Amino acid sequence: MTRITHGTFPIAKPPQLETRAGATAPVLPASWECTALLHAYSPPPRNDPKTTPFYQMCLAFIGYVAEETMSIRVVGLDYGTWWYVITPSGTRVSTDKGLTFTDVDMGWTLPTQNWLPSTASYFQTGYLNWMEAQEVDWWTQPVPGSNAATWTWFDSATALPFRMMFGAPPPSPTMGDPAQLAFFQNFSFTYFPAFKATSSPNVSTWVTPVIEGFQPGNPNDLKLVVWNDCFYMTTFMTPVDSASLPLPTVVLYQWKPDADYRVVTDRAQATIMSYEYNPSAGFQDQVALLYGVAPAGTTPPPWAGNGFIYNEIYFLTRGYPTPVVLSCDNIGLGQQPPDWARIPAVEGTIHATVTDNAALSPGQATNIISVLFPPTKEYPQGRYLWTWYSLLPGSDGTNARPVTFMESASTIAEGGTSLALADYYDYVESPSWFPAEYYALPELCTVSDAGGKGTDKPTGAALHHTAPPPKA
Repeated sequence: MTRITHGTFPIAKPPQLETRAGATAPVLPASWECTALLHAYSPPPRNDPKTTPFYQMCLAFIGYVAEETMSIRVVGLDYGTWWYVITPSGTRVSTDKGLTFTDVDMGWTLPTQNWLPSTASYFQTGYLNWMEAQEVDWWTQPVPGSNAATWTWFDSATALPFRMMFGAPPPSPTMGDPAQLAFFQNFSFTYFPAFKATSSPNVSTWVTPVIEGFQPGNPNDLKLVVWNDCFYMTTFMTPVDSASLPLPTVVLYQWKPDADYRVVTDRAQATIMSYEYNPSAGFQDQVALLYGVAPAGTTPPPWAGNGFIYNEIYFLTRGYPTPVVLSCDNIGLGQQPPDWARIPAVEGTIHATVTDNAALSPGQATNIISVLFPPTKEYPQGRYLWTWYSLLPGSDGTNARPVTFMESASTIAEGGTSLALADYYDYVESPSWFPAEYYALPELCTVSDAGGKGTDKPTGAALHHTAPPPKA
């Protein structure tokens, strides 16, 4: 079977950002207010006393005065209120909306106006996803004492923060790292739908945080998303290791029903990641090629339920691009089915719906969904994978378009890129199945110990379309 050259895929192109000339690290105003939508690293452990907000999605209203205070009023979607007041002398907390305060050691220090250290670097500028709500500047910074990175997206028009992703969790959910940004570091992923400079921020009275169009829970009994059985989409994959930059990506997906299944490429996904921003990698594209399981009661064809990651370069032969595969690994994880979010083991949950919020979901209704990644030593209760899906017209949630996907506390593999985040752009449902050559397995992948050198393995978002195994 003839393979296509994925780097020159004919029907979709990876999204592109632009370089903004003269980009400099933003300095926040001396006083400001904001609201924040905070995504937890994990659900609470068993028998959790519910004394902190950090095991749930939260809303916060925050006021700040430089060198004096940061006043953080937090409401959990599941339980509790907290009011943290950080000053140069320490942190106090109230759980009764300010009636009483107690000194608490959170390992935090009062933030300065410089959220980006001198080690931070500018990446690119552009829209965050297909909704095109605002253009943002992408900044990355290494985490001290770690090979992880923290990413911050600043609104290009205001130079104020819009989103943050932490690649390295704090020492524990109840103890922060003084070298990382206070409070926000205790959540994996944060949006700032409102952020403004003000000469008189509210730092002294309780304020219940409000985000326009935000509906907590699932009072309308919306359904978890089920993917279309044949589509392609484009995305930016963002890593959380400090040595790597984002990857423009094309995803091709198809899952034929049982009655139509004949060959391994009938259920397949190709995630094609461009390394144009990572030229030192030594290859042009990396492809995660995943095959779905065969229908029950049939004899599985070779490679059904398996996945491969390979690196390729391509060159022109008589004007036609020819791919050359440099290395390939069988990763053992296959394609996930269209109803991956409804698999009982992943405990898919709709935490909230955001409707027609100008910053987060303009003109759209978007479900915020979590599924659970399996337990680890650090998170025996599992880790959250957060994903946002915008409902298609007339949908009860089943038919929806992806907005973003984020894996909390993504493991940074040795030599890997740990792609924890995907922001989505193009999304096209195909009326006909893709040709088998789009999913043809390179010959090198079928050879034991292919090439002798393992690929630079991504995790997280690149393999998002592999259902996590059931929890123990």
